[in-house]
Amino acid sequence: MKIIGKYKGRLGEIAIWESEQTGDRFYREGEIFQSQSSASGESRFPYVKIMEAFLSDANSVLLLGCGGGNLATMLARQGKSVTVVDHNPVSFDLAKRFFGLPKEILCIVADFREYLLAETRIFDGMAIDVGGPGFCFEEQFDPATCQSITARLKPSGRAILNMLVATDFDAAPDMIGGDLSDGHMTSWIFDHPGRLNRNVLIACLPRLRRAANRRCMAKFSKTVGCGWALRRPRQPSHGNKPVVVDTCTS
Repeated sequence: MKIIGKYKGRLGEIAIWESEQTGDRFYREGEIFQSQSSASGESRFPYVKIMEAFLSDANSVLLLGCGGGNLATMLARQGKSVTVVDHNPVSFDLAKRFFGLPKEILCIVADFREYLLAETRIFDGMAIDVGGPGFCFEEQFDPATCQSITARLKPSGRAILNMLVATDFDAAPDMIGGDLSDGHMTSWIFDHPGRLNRNVLIACLPRLRRAANRRCMAKFSKTVGCGWALRRPRQPSHGNKPVVVDTCTS
């Protein structure tokens, strides 16, 4: 591995690494690897490929968070209209220079929560992949922010959010999934139970399309790969023991 670029990021030093054996490139911010892809921008992260597949039917897509821009690149190559929002302008420059982010993608420098409040457009699909050193998902994705996310989706739209979870006892995915379901959307959680410091995906679909949603999630769950488990958000029952809410009925 060799470092091919170093830059100052808002959440820590950004380093771009390259494998001398495979040519793969890595985007590291602080101590966290934000992206790993081929030099042409094809992500190596399984969760990114899941997000890409979930948004396959969307024509207009809003991405919150850039990193190496791999998901934006992969979706744009399918002919989708892609808008990317990130608070750090350096990310856009690095994504174009090292990871093949197409120049025609609309890149907006803004805090994602402020952007959601100001934007008036609605989208077929949305992917949220933000974070970094010191990032707190519970604080950043409060009920008001979750409402802002679903407000930017068309009635038939869908959204998927990636987050980092330390252990099975972390209730943040269930809290955020529940808040994203408080309205015209309903959510599912793709998880790796038992794995430490893992990626968890929260997927949202329109609440009123119940039969279509069940078919979609049943089909999609077969494609996500070994180790992923699909469930609904949990709520505390009497005695604060987590229970599964309304499995696959909405």
